[in-house]
Amino acid sequence: MMNFKCLFALAFLVFPVLCFAGGKYWNVDKGGTTMKFLSLATSPRSAALAGAGVATPQSFAEVTRNPLATTSQKSSQLGISHVLFSDNVDAKLTSVYFGHSFSYVNASAALEYLGYGDIEGRDDEGFKLEDYGAMAWAAQLGIGSNPSIFNWALTARFASQTIDNSTAIAVLADGGASLRLNRYFAFGATVTNFGWVSDYESEEESAPMALQAGISGTHPILDIFDLALHADAYRRADYDAEWRFGSELIYKKSLFFRVGYAYKPNDDNGVSAGLGIVFGRFQFDYAYQSNPVLDGNHLFHLGIGF
Repeated sequence: MMNFKCLFALAFLVFPVLCFAGGKYWNVDKGGTTMKFLSLATSPRSAALAGAGVATPQSFAEVTRNPLATTSQKSSQLGISHVLFSDNVDAKLTSVYFGHSFSYVNASAALEYLGYGDIEGRDDEGFKLEDYGAMAWAAQLGIGSNPSIFNWALTARFASQTIDNSTAIAVLADGGASLRLNRYFAFGATVTNFGWVSDYESEEESAPMALQAGISGTHPILDIFDLALHADAYRRADYDAEWRFGSELIYKKSLFFRVGYAYKPNDDNGVSAGLGIVFGRFQFDYAYQSNPVLDGNHLFHLGIGF
C-alpha cells in the first residue's frame, strides 16, 4: 500500500513539471487572468519565504493558498490574517480560517474579502471619468489527510469579484500531495485555482490557475535550533515560471526568523522577510513582502489553537 502511495505522490509531483512545458491553457496573455487576488499571499509565513515552502506548510493559516496546509496539524486552529498594501494600492485583504483534525482526516474552511478604495476612472483615450469601486470575496472548504509520510489535500472554492457594475463568479478547486522522504527532506506539489470563471458582461476571462512544486530540507543545530531551506518552482497561467527560495531559522519551535527571494526572469525582484512567535496556544506572524514596483506589503496573522 505504501509503495502505491509513493508512486502516486511521485506522479503528482512530476505532473506539474510536465505542465510547465506549455499547452493551450497556458497561452494566456501576460496579466490575462482575473481574480488575481486568489494568488496573492495571505499568510505572513508564505510571504516572508517569497512563496516557497509548499511542501511543508506550518499551520492551517496557509490554507487559502496552499491546500496542503489542511494536512499540517493534528490539532484545531482558528485565526485571522490581514494584508496591508502599500500606499500605491488602496486596498485591504482580510481572511479568516478554521482547521480541525478528525480521527482519519483533517478539514478546513476559510473566507476572504478584498476591498478597494475609490478607483479613478479613465476612458480609452485617457480622459478622466467618475470614480468607481471594486471588491472581491471567496469562500472555501477543504479536506486532507492527517499529517503522515504521504499527505494529500483537496479544496473547493467559490469566488466573486465586482468591478464597477460588472460581476464575475468562479467555481474553483485546489489539489496537492506531499511526500516526506525522511526526517530531513520533503517533496510537495499543488495545483490551485483550477476551474470555471464566468464572463464580465461580454469579456471572456481565465482563472488564475497555478502550479507549484518544491523541496524542503530541515536540519537541527545545537539541539535548540532548526534550519529549514525551501526551493520551489511556480507558474501561474499568465506568467512565465519563477523560482522561489526561502529559509527559516527556528528556535525551540517557538521563534521563527524567515527570509525569501523569488527569481522572476522578466520582473524586478526583492527580498522578503518576517518572523513568527508561538506562545502556548497563540501564534503571531508578521512579514514584509517586497514589491519593487509598488513598494512592499505588510502581512499580519493571529491564530489560536485548541
